[in-house]
Amino acid sequence: NFEDIDIYKERMRRQHDMLLGSLLEKSVYTKVHSYTHLINGFAIHLTSDEALDILRNVEGVRAIYEDVKMKKLTTHTPDFLGLPAGVWPKLGGPTTSGAGVVIGMIDTGINPFHPSFLAQASNGAGRGTIVKSGKFKGKCVTGDRFPETACNSKIVGAQYFARAATAAGEFNASRDYASPFDADGHGRQVT
Repeated sequence: NFEDIDIYKERMRRQHDMLLGSLLEKSVYTKVHSYTHLINGFAIHLTSDEALDILRNVEGVRAIYEDVKMKKLTTHTPDFLGLPAGVWPKLGGPTTSGAGVVIGMIDTGINPFHPSFLAQASNGAGRGTIVKSGKFKGKCVTGDRFPETACNSKIVGAQYFARAATAAGEFNASRDYASPFDADGHGRQVT
């Protein structure tokens, strides 16, 4: 049941905090996130190579991965996936293909005002209604340039994750948004 899951996840978070507190001075790290769904782990921002060495030698720590910046790439998705030409019409065309399917993407953000994400209402004008599904458990987080109306029948959920960038001092409020909004235009490529 969901209550038991929440209790378990909170216990994991506390164990992460206790482990870190028992090994490191608070001044040398910032805990960014506890992972409690698919793996038992955490993300921290370190300011000391010595602290990294301490964590490498702790019994029970299986791996440490450095967060690295990746260059953004845009691909021609159908070619990249090897999809045959004409697959869209065979699956029902733009009106019924993908009905009920939720696709999750990790990207630099999304521009909900781009025409690609304008959901058509049943009368063909303006935004549509948000699709409610008993299976989809995502959420639509609002914020800078990402109003509540940004989520519709095309964008059914959006979140942003800036704690690591903030901890590393790389979140720039004059360029970055504290919301799922895409600041550099790349997000419009994800459809």
